[in-house]
Amino acid sequence: MSGESYVLGLVVLLAIAGPLWLVARRFRTGLLPDWSGPQAWLVDAVVAVALFEAIAQLLGTLGQFRRGPLVAAASGSLIAALAVASVRRRGAQDRARSSRDVVTGNQRLGPRSKLAIVLAMTFIVAIPWLAQSVGALRTGVLGYDSLNYHLPFAAHFFQTGRVSSLYFTFTDINSAFPANAELVHAVGMVAFRRDVVSPVVNLGWLGLALLAAWCAHPQLRVRVATLAGVGILLSSPLFVVFDGGRATNDLAAIALFLTSIALLVNGVGLNGLGLNGVGVRAPTALAAVASGMALATKLTMVVPVVALTVGVIASATRGDRLKTTRVWVPWLVVTGGYWYVRNLVATGNPVPALHLGVGPVSFPTPRLTQPYRSYSVAHYLADVHVWRSWFLPGMHDSFGWAWPVVVGLAAAGWALALVRGDRVVRMLGAVGIASFLGYLVTPFGAGGPKGRPLLFASDLRFAFPALALGLLLLPRVLPRSAVVRRRAFPALLAIALVNDLVYSLRSRVSLFAAALALALAAFAIVGGVALVSSMGTRRLLASLTCVLLVVATAGWAVQRSYLEHRYANVKHDVPYASAPRTELAALYGWVRNVSHARIALAGLGISYPLVGSDLSNEVQYIGHRGPHGEFSEVRSCPEWRRLLAAGHYDFVVVSANNAKAGEPAAASWTRSDAAAATVVVRAGTASVYRVTGDFDPNGCATS
Repeated sequence: MSGESYVLGLVVLLAIAGPLWLVARRFRTGLLPDWSGPQAWLVDAVVAVALFEAIAQLLGTLGQFRRGPLVAAASGSLIAALAVASVRRRGAQDRARSSRDVVTGNQRLGPRSKLAIVLAMTFIVAIPWLAQSVGALRTGVLGYDSLNYHLPFAAHFFQTGRVSSLYFTFTDINSAFPANAELVHAVGMVAFRRDVVSPVVNLGWLGLALLAAWCAHPQLRVRVATLAGVGILLSSPLFVVFDGGRATNDLAAIALFLTSIALLVNGVGLNGLGLNGVGVRAPTALAAVASGMALATKLTMVVPVVALTVGVIASATRGDRLKTTRVWVPWLVVTGGYWYVRNLVATGNPVPALHLGVGPVSFPTPRLTQPYRSYSVAHYLADVHVWRSWFLPGMHDSFGWAWPVVVGLAAAGWALALVRGDRVVRMLGAVGIASFLGYLVTPFGAGGPKGRPLLFASDLRFAFPALALGLLLLPRVLPRSAVVRRRAFPALLAIALVNDLVYSLRSRVSLFAAALALALAAFAIVGGVALVSSMGTRRLLASLTCVLLVVATAGWAVQRSYLEHRYANVKHDVPYASAPRTELAALYGWVRNVSHARIALAGLGISYPLVGSDLSNEVQYIGHRGPHGEFSEVRSCPEWRRLLAAGHYDFVVVSANNAKAGEPAAASWTRSDAAAATVVVRAGTASVYRVTGDFDPNGCATS
């Protein structure tokens, strides 16, 4: 990437993010003038992200998810916000001044000793995440799910400017998944024409999750314990490996879910009233917005969000339940329903992976091609052999040797919330239990051949929303005994944090680079907090500009190194050890010199690197399209050649998707038509063909 392109990318990114942040800040000061400090930052983040998602979905539906329209829409939203604010400026300022003087004192981070503890815990949580991001900046984003559909979705949004159509990257159900997190990766691609932002996106979601944990209680000592509790889950081995430096969306969904809880608790706590009391309408609506965005980020959030919705409505007083429903449900649907409506239009079913319906009335369900049976954890609850061979080892692999502490503390949080909490806390405890029960019956939670749930360990992350909620509630509902609060609970947290730290020290990524970057970030954050608390908007913007200049200068060197080494060496581990490395090395090496090409693909699931360093290659998996969104492997040579001829491709790539599979039949169907295809690369089961003519479907019988 040239210097001009890099600077232009920064300008575009700031031209989109800057106005949205200013709109969010203006919105918050007008609607919630008595909120300041971390709570105010949380509101700003929710509003800014919600505005971006709404703009991206609207423009993407119109096929205009591009630089100009995105910048224009962000700028237009700022102009509109300023126009509205100017009408009510005097009254809003008076209310803000009188309220802010009362509340600001309760929002400070606390004494230096407490701040040191908070920073130490943040270091422990963030070091492995930052180490994983450093690794991704050295190799390219890894991970089967990231390369199979998360980043291909983002690249497709960037290339086509459209988000409303289903894009098939493999013969499975991934095309119908909600894609809010992928839009964040896509906007980075739109700005820079490269994916240089993707390796660090999850660091932003990590910051939001930790901020939500900090804001979930007004008392400082409880905040510290809450941050530690949620931190031990976020820094667990499974989470760091699966989401650190990758494009997966588990962390984004959990961060938004925790944000919804924090906003809801703060809205109630600041007023000391019920859910629908005076002054809690706006926090309740914002909590619904955050829940809606979580629902539009990951399909496994359906049960937690539905449980929270039922809980919020049920917790309202009998006379206010209808009012609460009118506040919560519309915002939840508006911010969370886009992808489900898209699926309904495209396939006739809002969730094509599930058989939805009541009695004789049901949504159509496509026949799905899946590598393993869709078993749930509940299917094996009474199977002692599976517990010994898979579940217990899987929990050890996912959480480390302290897994009983993590799971036990979360379960204690749910139980004690039901016994010791107030009305809202009891409701949240019930939501945690319902979310965990939902995980137990979630399809694919124990996916794999019967009796061999190979995917259990990796899919334990489906239980993380429930576990995070339990850890969030526990410090608030602990017994008042000094032994429990001052000795037992801190000791258990310390054990879990040491477990996570031991894992991070065993990481193969350069911890020196991660620790150095984290130290610089901590210095900037601490200094920024001190400055923000005492400066006006103009000085704040000037300080942020200086920080951005420093970050931009460092980013120039980082992105140059990243693009030079991106997928240049595939000797690294590929998740599940499924893809043959010889084939990957050949394919990824070949595509580094290919750009602006249309590539047909068969067999290989981890296909994202084929889009090229400049993201200009259009990659399309070739499959048989059936009714209601069905997409399966092509079974015949004539159909294969007809699809290739109709697509006007420049290259055809065929490879096995795992080390045990043989060469797909599509390879012989392609090379047997010598007049249409020429072999460019051949390595193991992988083949690349240059299209030199028109494929002949009628020649299959004689080939």
